[in-house]
Amino acid sequence: MLLPREKPFLSGLNSYYLDVEKFIQHLQGEIGTGCLYGKGSDQELMVYFDESDIVRSLTQNKGEHALASEQLDHVFAALRQRNFQVSVYYLDPDSIFFWGQLPAFRRAKGRLSSAKVSLPDLVFRLNKREFSGFIEVDVQGRSDCAVLFFHQGLRRGGSYYWGTGGLSPADDDYNTLLAMLQKSGGIYSLGYFISDPVAAPPPLPEEQPPPEADNPATAGCRTLTEIDRAVNEFLTVFLKTAEARGDFEPLLELKLKFIDFVSIYPTLDPYGAACVLEKDGSVTFSDDEAAKAGAEGIVDCAWMVIEEQKLHKKFRAGLKKMAGKEVLRAEGIEVER
Repeated sequence: MLLPREKPFLSGLNSYYLDVEKFIQHLQGEIGTGCLYGKGSDQELMVYFDESDIVRSLTQNKGEHALASEQLDHVFAALRQRNFQVSVYYLDPDSIFFWGQLPAFRRAKGRLSSAKVSLPDLVFRLNKREFSGFIEVDVQGRSDCAVLFFHQGLRRGGSYYWGTGGLSPADDDYNTLLAMLQKSGGIYSLGYFISDPVAAPPPLPEEQPPPEADNPATAGCRTLTEIDRAVNEFLTVFLKTAEARGDFEPLLELKLKFIDFVSIYPTLDPYGAACVLEKDGSVTFSDDEAAKAGAEGIVDCAWMVIEEQKLHKKFRAGLKKMAGKEVLRAEGIEVER
């Protein structure tokens, strides 16, 4: 579930000692609008309310989709089966229906570091893709955090640790977050609204010509460029580094990163034909533009896999001998990190 980032109005409560129905009625009179969040060992629940009604209630078992309703029956059923740690968040009248009607979403499995891509650059890339979803931001070494919401590429507001009300459209809050990231660094996580076309494979048309690489009439027509050769050399070093461990599948992990960050690197979309990662670890691009656009994403995603596996020292050593790194550097892509 996605929670507001402001400090809770109340926290540290246990559902065992609460009559939740009466407690929500009390909150409707006390704060007017907000949400009650309960966290159990393998289940979560949330109730959004305004001064007179239940806006929406949610329950979610671990690893499953959330169940939504405008009634509390499934919430009461969950409360009868287990205890929950309960927190309450105040959401002002302007944000309660935004939060209460959030569409279904999925989170990307990977995370991005501000050392690899700045938040303004990430926002710029998502804007070009007309991204609908959110970015969760954690400032390193501090409690400060935020969740920024986007609709068709435009930032619509955010929930900030230091804020109130659940949804601030103010540029001042966003700029405060940027200043914190510049000073301390941070980590980003992406969430895609399911209705967003990048969140699911695009439907195939009824009649579709084969991709150029699979079409006998055109196969082999494209001449490899220096970028193609440099990217493939980079992938060779990546595989040699990863295969020395032998306890994970580097190409599978790399493809999962392509899926997670398809909104940032659309050329790497595994459901498209612009970039094809072969079983031997080589990559082919549909054209020169795809090669230029895909190179940066491949380098970034490979480094994410390397860092998660704690192989960065061996990888750096292997990259020192890479002949084509200057080709990528000329395109603004730094392979040694």
